[in-house]
Order: sequence, then C-alpha cells, then structure tokens
Amino acid sequence: MEARLSGQDSGHPENSADPQIAGVDESSPPPRTVSLRAKGIVAFILLVCYALLIGVFSDVERKKLLVLVEDLERVHRVEEQLVQVNTSMARTQAAVTAAASAGEASASMLLTLIEIEAALVYVDVIGRTHPGVLMLSRKLHALVDDMVRAPSQPVLELARATVNELVVELDEITQTTHAHRLRLLEAYRETYDRLALQGFAMVVVGLIVLGAVTATFFNRLAWDIRKLERHAREIVDGHRGEPLAVTRNDELGGLMTAVNQMQHDLRERERHIERARQEQFHREKMAAVGSLAAQLAHEINNPIAAITGVAAVMNDVTRSETCANHGNICQPGLILEQARRISLITRQISDFTRPQPLHPELLDLNQLIRNTCNFVGYDRRFRGVELCPELDSDLPAVRVVADHVTQVLMNVLINAADALEDGSQDGPARIVIRTHASDDAAVIEVADNGRGMDAETLERAFDEYFTTKEAGRGSGLGLPLSRELIRSAGGEITLTSVPGQGTVAHIVLPLEEVAAA
Repeated sequence: MEARLSGQDSGHPENSADPQIAGVDESSPPPRTVSLRAKGIVAFILLVCYALLIGVFSDVERKKLLVLVEDLERVHRVEEQLVQVNTSMARTQAAVTAAASAGEASASMLLTLIEIEAALVYVDVIGRTHPGVLMLSRKLHALVDDMVRAPSQPVLELARATVNELVVELDEITQTTHAHRLRLLEAYRETYDRLALQGFAMVVVGLIVLGAVTATFFNRLAWDIRKLERHAREIVDGHRGEPLAVTRNDELGGLMTAVNQMQHDLRERERHIERARQEQFHREKMAAVGSLAAQLAHEINNPIAAITGVAAVMNDVTRSETCANHGNICQPGLILEQARRISLITRQISDFTRPQPLHPELLDLNQLIRNTCNFVGYDRRFRGVELCPELDSDLPAVRVVADHVTQVLMNVLINAADALEDGSQDGPARIVIRTHASDDAAVIEVADNGRGMDAETLERAFDEYFTTKEAGRGSGLGLPLSRELIRSAGGEITLTSVPGQGTVAHIVLPLEEVAAA
C-alpha cells in the first residue's frame, strides 16, 4: 500500500487522544497553582516590606540627625559659657592690669580680688572639660590666696600674667568650639540633604518598579486572556489542532487547562461520532448491497434454474447416440457451469452482506478473509490484481465483532489496490493475505508489492484526515478508524513499508476473550 492510500489528510495525529499531547499530562502531578489573590497578597507584602525598609532607613538617618542636633545644642551651651567666661575674664584682665599699673597693690587689691573670684566661677565650669584651663584656674586660685594673705606687687604681676594666659587659652577654646560648631552644622546640612535625596530616590524607584511590575503583569494578563479568547473562538470554529500552551500557574492557567481539556474532549467526541458514522455508513452500505443482492438473486435464480434445467437435459441428450447432434460441439456443460457460477456469485454476495451481530463472537478469521476477498474482488480496482490468500488452517477462532474486522480488511485491501493502480511495481500486481497464530494472538498480514512509503509518510499514516489521494477519493479516516476498531478488540494494527518494495499491514488480535468498546 502506498502512502497516498493510507486514507488521511490534515495532520491531526491519532495519538492526540493522549492527554499529554492534548495539554493534560496525567502521568505527572498537576502543577501547583498560585492564585491571582495570592499574587496580590505577595505584591502587597513586598510593598509593605519596601515601605518598612524606607522607614527603617529614614529612622536611622533621623537618629543621626538627632545626634547632630544634640551635639549642636551642647556646643551652643559651651559657646554661651565661653561668652560669659570671656566677658568676665575681659573685666578681670582690665582690673588686674589697672591694679598692676597703679603701683599701689593694696589700694585696688580688693576690687581685683572680687573680679578674679567672679571670673573663676565661670572658669571652673570650663575647666571640667579642659585640663589646660583647669591648671591655670588652680594656679590663679593659689595666687588669689597669696594676695589675700600677703598682697604684693610681684604676686599681682604674676596674677596678671596668669590671667593673660587664661584669656589666651579661652580664646583658643572658643575658636576650636566655633569651628566644631561649624563642622556640626555642615554635617547636619549634608545629612539632611542626603536623607531628603535618598528618601526621594527610594520613593521614585519604588514607584517606577511598582509601575513597571504592575504594567508588565496586567499586559501579560491581558495578552493571555486575548490568546485564550482567540483559541476558544478557534475551537468553536472547529479547530482541533495543537492545544494552547499553558504558561501560567494561576486561575487563568487553570482556565487554559480547562479549555485544552474541552478541546481534547470535543476532539474525542467528534472522533467517536465520526467512527459511529463510518460504521453506520458501512452497515447501511452492506445492507443496501445485501438487499440488492437478495433481490437480484431472487430475480436471477428463476431464469438460472430454467437455464440450468434445460442445460442439464441437453447435456444428458447429447450423451445419447440417438441424439441428432451426437458428436457435434454444442457444449451444454459450459452453459450449466456458467449458470452455477452465477448462482454461486449471488449466494456469496448475499452471504457476505448479511447483517452481522454488533457484539463480539467467536469467529473463523480464515473464512471471513475468504469472503472479504471474494467480495472486494468484484471491485474494478482489483481488476488485474492477484489476491493470494495464504491462510493458516490451524488458526484458532477469535472473539471479535465480525463487522469490525470486515471493515478493517476492506479498508486495508482497498488501500493496497489503490497503491497498485499506477502499475509501477515490478512484476504482476499482487496482494498477499497471510494468517498465523502466535502464543497469545492471531496475526493477519496484508502485503502488496507497490511502491511503498517513505519514512515521513509512514509516520503520518494513521493521522486523521491525512491523505495523499486526490480530492474525492479519500477522506483520511480509513486507517484511523481501522486502528480504533482493532484497538476496541484489544489488538493493534501497524504498517511497515520499504520504498520500491511495497507495504505490509500487520493486524494483531488477541486470542483471549475481550470486551468490545
């Protein structure tokens, strides 16, 4: 049988009934789904976490600012103290200088001591954090004690020098404190600006990322919905090809899987409907042929009976020497032989087309093959084709539906005859039908010596609607339907082919009792 006779035409594979090919893989556990609600909750949690991250970052920077503010307040208080100390020390320095210049230590000593004591109150506070001031303060306290016990010009001069040193030390501390305050202010401004800029940047980045993720999510969701809508419309329009690729694991992915399952179920239902229609068509055709054969047999048998009777009488008379035509060639036996042949043909057609039971029954495959070969032999496609049954006489009976096996044999034999139609084979056109039994199955082989099929065509031989026949000669359902019928009996049908040498159909039927589908 040739590829063009395999009876297919559109490339929907028979094995698409496999749930994995239809988009439903029953061999593996269903994928874990993440609902849109769960995705929304996850997005909300991420958004809250990002907001918390911004809050934690802002809190850390705010604490830094608070530390700077506290440092500034402390420095400000120190500066205020330094102002008071410097003011007091300026009065003290003036008083000590005036007293030392007057030359009369005792006359202005009391006023000088009062000024020094007043200044030392502030100096002692500063001296707690500045060792140099503390040392000069203690020295000045000692000089004050000396002036109280024994006022003298040298002690006053020494006090003036100490006050001058203390004024210089306080000036350095004041400058250092002022410079520190300026650094703190600069650090505060930098921290504040950085906090503001980083907070703004984090908010902007968060909004951009959130917007991009949201736009991507909804764009993909809309795209998948449109894709699902197109696929659903194609299914309504009759598309039964490849299932929709499931690229999501949420409710929409579940809907895609459901649509794929619907497509698979519709395809299976249509296949069963087509199979039932083909079987019904086969039965109606056989019934019509049987009815016609019965009528023809009834109409033909009467004249055939008369012709047979006359031929028999003629045959008996011609054998007698008293016959006037004794010895002449009138051949009444030929008339009798052809009349009996006509009766045999009508009986064979009537027997073959008799309605068969639709349930499995024990069947003689060899006799069924002979009857089928005799019947299809009257088809014009088998003119010039030699049918060669090589049947195993020891083949056991098989429990199958006779009408199903007949339909499969007719499909395979007609495909083989079509493959031999172009006359490209070597030698005479031959179809060999063999039967033999294996350990647990009965095997039927139908081999032709046609051109055969290439690997690509052989691979698609059982695809639904795939055919290489010209329009009007094949529906592409012969072999797929044959496979369905054989599988319903628990068997299998396969093809092997070698280009230039022919094709062999292998039909395997189990010997044990099976239930028909």
